[in-house]
Amino acid sequence: MAYITANPGVYLRELSEDLGLSMGVVQYHVWVLIRRGEAEEYRSGRYRRFFGAAKYQEADRMVISLLRQGTAGRILTLLSGEQSLTHTKLATILGVTSQALTWQMKRLRTMGVVRTSPSQNLAPKSYCLVDGVLQRVKAVVGQMQDRASSQIQVTSVRRIDTHCVY
Repeated sequence: MAYITANPGVYLRELSEDLGLSMGVVQYHVWVLIRRGEAEEYRSGRYRRFFGAAKYQEADRMVISLLRQGTAGRILTLLSGEQSLTHTKLATILGVTSQALTWQMKRLRTMGVVRTSPSQNLAPKSYCLVDGVLQRVKAVVGQMQDRASSQIQVTSVRRIDTHCVY
């Protein structure tokens, strides 16, 4: 449970690899935690992500899940620090093709996270975060940075006995 609390939005494979446990063992223990109400599951695309129970609102879980994704997380982080970014500039910074960025932005717009700034005449399309999302991203990024700076580095991960008591 401590690992899920320290790493909100972690998914099963990540838990398995980081803790050095088989998927079956991880699935069983996560299932027990969920059944006891100590952890919650959040579906994010093809991933089942896990959070400490009653620690995050639905919108926060969505933002954390997006931040843990490669390109989508970088987009949110970049847009949280800027007023807005043009399609071309964002693609260049991310190092992705225009088509790849278009796919990501369509997905984020559908989720209600990003909006397209109105373009005037021939001005290039630009993107910005929806207001409520902007505050959530800044808050979550701040919490994650605080948590990362305050955590003690663990040099080894202790294997969990499969018969452990919660």
